[in-house]
Amino acid sequence: MTSRKKNVSLHPPELGGADAAGDGARSVSMKEKRKREGIAARFLMLWTAAVLATAAAFVVHLAMRFETVRLGYEVGSERREQRRLIEQRRLLSVEAATLRRAPRIETVARGVLEMDVPEAERVVPITPQRRSRRASGRVR
Repeated sequence: MTSRKKNVSLHPPELGGADAAGDGARSVSMKEKRKREGIAARFLMLWTAAVLATAAAFVVHLAMRFETVRLGYEVGSERREQRRLIEQRRLLSVEAATLRRAPRIETVARGVLEMDVPEAERVVPITPQRRSRRASGRVR
């Protein structure tokens, strides 16, 4: 009598052991295939998310870079405007000082306004008036 040994697996069917139906190899490969597909799908999803995040970070970096360059040009333009305005203010203050000079005022008064130096009898001297004392209030 020959004794036949029964092929018994110590592993459950989920881990690749033989099951009671006898088609353990086929069910293992299907389960393994599904597991691999799940891992592949998860990897693909995570990889896509990483690529999208990297692309978004690159776009943000470019936008910030372009904004920095634009602001640099704007600052340069505003500094040129500031220098122009400072020069204009300097020229206007020189012109104002020139127009305030006594000979210039006399020339305009005699030429344009047809004014002349008054005779002595037309001059009325004004003496400074003294301030009256106040009855109340603070002392000055």
